[in-house]
Parts: sequence; structure tokens; C-alpha cells
Amino acid sequence: MKSFNVYLVEAQAGFNTKDMIFTNADTPALILSPTALERAFGGLERINAWHVTDLSGLKGLIKLQGKKGSISVLTEIEPSDHQPFEGIETGGGFVVELEGTELVSMDQDAWSERLEGGRRGISITKELFPNMYRHLEFMVKKMYEKYSKEPYSRDSRKAGIAFNKLGQTLSQKEKGQFIKEYIDNCEEILTKNKRARDELRKYGRAMNVSLNKKHFYNESVVNQISIKNVYVVSEKWEQFGRVDWGSEGDDELKMLKSVWKNIQIKSQKELITLVNKK
Repeated sequence: MKSFNVYLVEAQAGFNTKDMIFTNADTPALILSPTALERAFGGLERINAWHVTDLSGLKGLIKLQGKKGSISVLTEIEPSDHQPFEGIETGGGFVVELEGTELVSMDQDAWSERLEGGRRGISITKELFPNMYRHLEFMVKKMYEKYSKEPYSRDSRKAGIAFNKLGQTLSQKEKGQFIKEYIDNCEEILTKNKRARDELRKYGRAMNVSLNKKHFYNESVVNQISIKNVYVVSEKWEQFGRVDWGSEGDDELKMLKSVWKNIQIKSQKELITLVNKK
């Protein structure tokens, strides 16, 4: 996840599965579908979480309810963050409390990518996913040698270039076979390895070693969402002169309530308390 408020980017896949696989030899791509995760975990839990977006993103999020499309959310946030609800890909300012089916949970930013067909891709690093990295690294080597008929280089840079080139030289039929086998292998790794599954179920906020403090937020990925409450961050909207939220004649408030009837206005401090309330 590039940030925890990425609805607009995620509405359309930023990556396709082929590119995610062949451009990540050094940090192998874990490709998963909701159905594969459900099989691997023997069922998926419903969790309460929070999503930060802007007005356009909110409208899209409302339409996404109950569907398989996945979004990134958070369950904890750092109270000392001065701008916790600012947007990066979106304008921010809207905080959505929701319930969703848990696909992935990490104690920091996992940099997950939404792919086509409802799939989710994560670039697996040795630091964050040591067990899964070992299995995926071995799998990438075996698949490269099977399809290229050549040995896999011990030099990581050369291996990455060769793996990317393989993706460009395979025929469409071979490429389709490769991707299917790759995805099946990802599911098999999770199904057979509890430690690998545990690496997709990390909670709380991990320590940032370089800064010696906890990460500002965590990341979970959910689908089949159900919106519970929608909040507007008062400080965010006051920047634009929208300060008279209590007036019944406030056109801005009427417009917001036409999008979500029971929308509420709360300060950053109040919202941080709500997010971190257990």
C-alpha cells in the first residue's frame, strides 16, 4: 500500500499480474485471490477497520459495499502524527469506519497492490516475510529453469534481468501457463506452511528500527466491506473556510449528507481516539 488512503488508485488495478510477477525477482511477488486465501486459512474473519479517503473516494467506497474488490485499511494510528488523515493519492479528510473480510494484516505498511480479477499482490522482502521469502525465492528459481531451460544465476542483478526477459520472450500461451502455475504455487506455499500464513497475520504496529519508534499506522486488506460510520475531519475542512458545521442552512453539510445521511464531523484528536479504541 502506498498509503492507507488509496481507494481511487485501487478502484482500477495499478499493476497487472504479469508485470507484478516478472518485475519482482529480487522481491518475489506473492499473488493471492480471496478464494485462495480462504482455502489456505480455512476461512476468513470479519474485522473492524478504518479507511481514509476524499469525497470522490467515499462515493466509490459506498458502491463497493458487499463486493469482492479489496481495499487497504488501518486499525491503529500514531496519536502524535500531526496530519494523520491527509491524503496522498486522494485529497483525504474523510474517515470511514467499516467492517470487512480480512485478507491480509500487517503491523506496518505492506505496500500491497490491487491486481486485476480481484487478486492482491505483495512484493515479499526477506526482512518482513523471512519464511515466505525463502519459499518464493526457491520457487522462482525452479520456475525460471523449467521455462527457460537455463540455470538461474547466483548474481541477484543478473537473475532479475533474466527473469524479466523471460516474461518478454514467452509466448502468450506459455505466459498464461507460467502465471497460472505461479499463482497455484503461491497458494500451495501458504497452505503447507503455517509460518508463511502467520506472516500475513501480524497485528499492532511494529517498531521502526531506524527511528526507534512505532510505525505511524498498520495495514490490513479487506473486501466485502460494510460501512458503519462516515466522519469528516473538521481541521481538514476548516482549511477551506468550511467552519460553520452546525448551521442547518450550511450548503456544504447538506451536500455531504446527500452522499451519506448520517455523516459526522469530528476533530483529528477525536478520530484518533476512535481508531485506537479497542
